[in-house]
Amino acid sequence: MKWFRSVLAGQIHMRLAYPWGFWTSLIAELFIVGSMNWFLWNAIIDSRGGVGFPGFTTWGLVLYTMITTTLRKVQVNSEQFIGIAEDIYTGSLNKYLVYPVPYFGFRFAMHLGSSLMSLLQSGAALGFFWYFAARHAQPLPTVSAITQFLAMVMVSIGLRFVINSAIQATAFWFEQIWALLVLFSFLIALLGGQLIPLSLYPVWAQEILQYTPFPILAALPAEALLGRLSWLQFSVGMGIGCFWSLIFYGLANFVFRAGVRDYSGIGA
Repeated sequence: MKWFRSVLAGQIHMRLAYPWGFWTSLIAELFIVGSMNWFLWNAIIDSRGGVGFPGFTTWGLVLYTMITTTLRKVQVNSEQFIGIAEDIYTGSLNKYLVYPVPYFGFRFAMHLGSSLMSLLQSGAALGFFWYFAARHAQPLPTVSAITQFLAMVMVSIGLRFVINSAIQATAFWFEQIWALLVLFSFLIALLGGQLIPLSLYPVWAQEILQYTPFPILAALPAEALLGRLSWLQFSVGMGIGCFWSLIFYGLANFVFRAGVRDYSGIGA
């Protein structure tokens, strides 16, 4: 696995060389998301006669959406979001096929390097905001909460990668797969609790969604960091996340191998 470490380290060094673009977009996005959700949740609570939501303070709801926003940046980076499809469309896949390493393994090493740097930088920005602006209303996360959060984030990084890979591998047959990736992002926002905590959904919806791959991509890590997740819920969530990771890994490999059999490499 020396090649994996080399690719991972190279991607980390590249992200360290150009940090300002990431920081600028992250700070701007967190400021916009935090401000919008502060006014939004206050307006919703006012419309309910000042009655809040069980288990959540207003700051807790704001922090929840900020956490899920940073998770999206950690799980999906711009150069990897549609990188596999671009390799297929441009013919760049040719050079990877002759490498003595698995294509998805090489791509995942690149993706993981970017994701780890995004996690480090996003976590620092979120922690800074939480400590100086919100700790009076929402206690800082405990060691247990941080442990649960980091474990779930690592699973979510792998799960998002294999799902995106399965979708992008269809580029062997379709001229445009961007819409499918955007649709999946919308599904995470709606079904994964990216915008609204899943615990605020109807009970019947929660019971169905807990068995899908969506919650671990947004809701579960966020609730873990807020200290709302028991170890039993954590274990169940991790098990379901790992199960779907294996399913989509197998699907991505099947679709990719089927496509490579008819791949011509035109455009290389």
